Amino acid sequence: MIVEEEGSGWRLRAARAERGLTEEALAGEMRRWAELLGTPRTEITAGVIAEWESGARPMDGGARRLLRLALETPDQSWCGLAPPLDVDVWSLFRPARPELDDPERRRHLLRSEATVGEPAGLDPDRLGAVLDETARVDRRVVESLGFVSRQFTRRWGTEPAHTTRRRLHGHLQVLVTLLDDPMPGDLRRGLESAAAATAAFAGSVSILVGRPADAGVYLDIGRRMARAAGDAENEAMALLFTSQLYSLVCPAQAGGDTPRAQALLEAADRRLGRTTAPIANAWVLLRGAEEWAGGDERTAFRLVDEADRLAAGADRIPADGICCRWSTDLHTAYRGNIAILAGRPASGIPLLEAALARLPRELVATRPMATADLGGAYAQVGEIDQACTLLARALALALAARLPDPVLRVRRVRDRRLAGHAALAPVRDLDERLRAAQASFA
Repeated sequence: MIVEEEGSGWRLRAARAERGLTEEALAGEMRRWAELLGTPRTEITAGVIAEWESGARPMDGGARRLLRLALETPDQSWCGLAPPLDVDVWSLFRPARPELDDPERRRHLLRSEATVGEPAGLDPDRLGAVLDETARVDRRVVESLGFVSRQFTRRWGTEPAHTTRRRLHGHLQVLVTLLDDPMPGDLRRGLESAAAATAAFAGSVSILVGRPADAGVYLDIGRRMARAAGDAENEAMALLFTSQLYSLVCPAQAGGDTPRAQALLEAADRRLGRTTAPIANAWVLLRGAEEWAGGDERTAFRLVDEADRLAAGADRIPADGICCRWSTDLHTAYRGNIAILAGRPASGIPLLEAALARLPRELVATRPMATADLGGAYAQVGEIDQACTLLARALALALAARLPDPVLRVRRVRDRRLAGHAALAPVRDLDERLRAAQASFA
């Protein structure tokens, strides 16, 4: 950890400054994380932060955990994660209006906004006037932009993932720009909630297209915007997607930190409190069960049971927003993978096969990942040929969708489940396919 290294104080100060946090703001972030995790730390104040930065006070393990969560910006080399970061993504932390001054870029953005907003009738001329500051942000603009934010998940799988990501980025840029303007509190909260939903989904998509550092920035924005808006559901979704950046179960990048992934999911569950957004909460619980399944089967299946109860009691699937693609079949796919991770492949195989038979084709990331999980289950029961066939099919689906993240899933399954069978012809053929798939995304 950074605070245990020689000369770590300046690193903490630099990280805090890069995030634009005062000592008091960082202390507040850490106290909030402590509350979410059920371990209040009221003694963490601006003065304590100053003492850590000067080296006058040591940090205990719990404080280090809270600091990592509060300063969660995955592009920072001091925290051990240094993948490339898209400059345009990082620029969202800075004033965004100059980025929209280019006439051609402005026209393209407004056309994109209007297209995503159909048929609700987002008025590009009105939006352009608001961006030019010749008109004020009003309720109609806020409601239209919120509607657009909720449509992106519905569009997922109907266009290339990189196109969706660009649209999300442009929409988020508009929202961040408008939030610089004075407006009544209810309109501000509406824009913040729209920005939270957009940023959270942009983070998820960035993971799928192999941009984990960009995902970290989007998700950080999503959490902050949701918190400011009092939007529990989108804050929980941002925490859920952030957990993937540290997961060994569904790795978004090399390495991992299972306790950190678990802490993020526990915080998401506490934020929802089992009374808000049951579908989102079920999703959070199932992701938590995945993280626990390999080490604490009892906890994993307790979370599955609670997720089943929440999903069964939900009145309906949301019509739009991040959870609108949820279904009984997706729930079943999670349950199948949790059984496999818990060492029960015979129970997981029929669940995954049933889910895959019904998952819609638009779930272009879920289908290859579930297929890879099924391949891993067949490897566990000794059916190596079938396992390799399924893993090769997962690779083909990932390549067709141009998504590198499911390829990582296949690589993890192969290394974990087929390492002892490397000399077999089906495994050698799979290895060739994997090398070709990984090279195509290099």
